[in-house]
This record gives sequence, C-alpha cells and structure tokens, in this order.
Amino acid sequence: MSDHSSAGASIIIADFVNIDAAGKVNIIGGGIQFLGFDPDTGMSAPFSLFVSVTVSIPAFDSTQAVVEVALVDTDGRPVSVPASEGPNVLHFKQQVDFRHTMAPNMQPPPMGFPGCSNVVLNFPGGLPLPTGSAYEWVVMLDGARLSSSTFFVPGIADGK
Repeated sequence: MSDHSSAGASIIIADFVNIDAAGKVNIIGGGIQFLGFDPDTGMSAPFSLFVSVTVSIPAFDSTQAVVEVALVDTDGRPVSVPASEGPNVLHFKQQVDFRHTMAPNMQPPPMGFPGCSNVVLNFPGGLPLPTGSAYEWVVMLDGARLSSSTFFVPGIADGK
C-alpha cells in the first residue's frame, strides 16, 4: 500500500493553460476564484484547470496510480451538466505513471527525487453552471483526497 501522505497536488484555475513539448506549463490569467458568466448563452466564461500531482517515490511504493479530478458542489455532491445524451458528471480519471523518463545517456535524478504528473483540462466554451453557486475541483490519488480549489460563479444581482 502506498503512503498517500507523501503525495500532494496543486490546482490552478486560469484563462488558459497548456503544456509544451518540453513539458513546461504555460498559464495565462491564473488564480481565478470568480468565474464569469454569460446570461445570453447560460455558460460560464471559458477557463482551464491545471492540476499537478507530486509523489515522494520512496514513500509512495507504486510507480502507477489513478489520478481523479471531480467537480463537486459545496455539499460535496458531484456536479453534472446537461449533455445531448443526458446529464454528464464532471469526473475525470486517468492512470498515471510517476516514473522518471530519461533520455539515453542522461544522468538519472538522485534516489528519492519526487515523481510528478501534470493534468490540464480546457473548457473553451465554458460550462453550463448555475450562477450564485460555489463549486470545488477535487483531486484524488487512488481514491484519497489530496487537494481542492473552490470557485464561485456570480450572476446578476437581484434588482439590478
């Protein structure tokens, strides 16, 4: 069994995120807490989610694990959005290999150097989230909660 206390996650909500060919993360407009909303379309502003999961290799005895990212409401219930095939729960799951990949003839990192995996979720059209509500992106590793990030979708104030 892996020691999940040696794992950690960072979450950033931004206007745009990508990871280039060299593995570098490019974040534009990071640190969003209040996500805009377009009343004409019923959609939130476009946004991206960046998640970085890091494990300490000696304490985390498995080189592979399942990383999950889920959107929940303030009561911890999964959030679903309308889709053509019916409601769609926003829950993403991926098997991740934390081993270091090295180019041939490259010196490996020292023993105990942490393993890391980055995940980017882009929502270029936004999401149909009700206004006046707070939401939370939750990151889990093999089902154990690592971190979360809360955001709010403000609507038009009553009487305005």
